[in-house]
Amino acid sequence: MPVGNSDQGVGLGAGDVMVSSDMFYQFIDWRHDQIDPNEPFDHKGTLATSLIVPKITIGLSDWWNISFQQVLGDRHMGWDLPDSSTHHRPEHSHSNFLNAVGGYLGDSRLMLRYLALNTGRGVGSRLFIGFGVAIPSKNTLTKSPFDKDEEENYFEHRHFAMTDGVHKGQFELQYYYKKITNPVFLGGTVKIAEPLYDNKYGFSGSRLSEFSLSLLFNKKNPLKVPISTNIVISHEAEAFWNGNPAPNSENTIITPGVGFFFSSDFATLTLNIQKPYYLNSAISEEGGTDYHEEAHVWQVSLSMRKMLDYTIPWLYW
Repeated sequence: MPVGNSDQGVGLGAGDVMVSSDMFYQFIDWRHDQIDPNEPFDHKGTLATSLIVPKITIGLSDWWNISFQQVLGDRHMGWDLPDSSTHHRPEHSHSNFLNAVGGYLGDSRLMLRYLALNTGRGVGSRLFIGFGVAIPSKNTLTKSPFDKDEEENYFEHRHFAMTDGVHKGQFELQYYYKKITNPVFLGGTVKIAEPLYDNKYGFSGSRLSEFSLSLLFNKKNPLKVPISTNIVISHEAEAFWNGNPAPNSENTIITPGVGFFFSSDFATLTLNIQKPYYLNSAISEEGGTDYHEEAHVWQVSLSMRKMLDYTIPWLYW
């Protein structure tokens, strides 16, 4: 199980049922130079994101699996200055704003996977090919946060929500190999999320491309638990509002991490600690725009998976 992805590298047989969940917390401490002549001061604050993503996966046959997941959570902006700002303020994504519909629901995702190679719990290769769709909730921005009035002043706005409000096609390719010597489980995943069309507010979302690698080592170490090292490289292409490029929407992120595995009769748990590095983006640590900005980012996830002691009888033969 790659760290932070409770259903990755796991192929089910006909009638099998697995429930899983990924819990995620990210904290960003940020600041940037003055960007608005009406606000003669630098901006600084925090952005905290808390998510839980419950999933269910069913083995339709020994060759096909289907899974459904729902993103739930909240994002909170902390504003560290006594000055009021059109751009930032203390706020949560669950509340409505002038250009945002608040709520706790994010995207829903339905995935169908073909198990081209699958050795179950034994040693050997696992090769999975997946296709699906991401369906957004209504909790999204309803107007560009970069719009200005006739006098070139910014409207009061919010920059974040629980979803970008865009339907997306999903593709993934997984390859993992299990063996009896270290690393006992290794492999990687390629994912692509492609926006299908603009949403009703005129927003065209980013194409997301992601590549991840992970290595799992057995518990022959001082901590006496299996340990994983992993790295994720992701790129978001430029997004658009009403045909106009959305500033700072394109970014590349490199995220190394380390994970710790804990198994019990009830479930398998994974604790993962990651340090994202944003390259050429609005929150890169050395800045990626014409003005100086910086951000420090950390994230942690807790993943759980459990195979149910139940087989769907009409799928098993």
